[in-house]
Order: sequence, then C-alpha cells, then structure tokens
Amino acid sequence: MPDDETLERTIGTLALFIVWAAIVLGPMFTGADPARYEIVIGTTAIVFTVLGKMWDFEVKRALNAVTLTDGGKSKEDTEDD
Repeated sequence: MPDDETLERTIGTLALFIVWAAIVLGPMFTGADPARYEIVIGTTAIVFTVLGKMWDFEVKRALNAVTLTDGGKSKEDTEDD
C-alpha cells in the first residue's frame, strides 16, 4: 500500500519529467527551435540528480552491480597479474 511519501515522490517525479520533456523533447514535436545545449544538459543533469536523490538511486551502488571484463577475464582476475 503506498504511503503519503511515495505519493509525493511520484507526483514530484511526474512534474520533473514533464518539465524536462517540455524543454528537451518538446521542440522535436512542435517544430520550434531547440533549446541551447547548455540548457538541455543542465536541465537533464538537475532533473536526474533530483530524481536519483528522491528515489535513493546512487551511481556507486549501480556500478558495483556491474561486472567489468577485459578479454574474458574479470576485473578482479586482471588485478592479480
């Protein structure tokens, strides 16, 4: 059962996504001139940073789940050489 905090995060997520989509993707569908790349990159970075903090998603935790390989050897195997 969702609680009030989840509802607030969901509404915040939807609002941020709508603003991001209007700035970054909107010109693609309306035929308007696209926003400057500084605005697009800045908006994208801010939105995804806020969403990551809201939903407790950390890059370090995600990267720890990825196994890196080099020519069939895992990263841990190549460190021993």
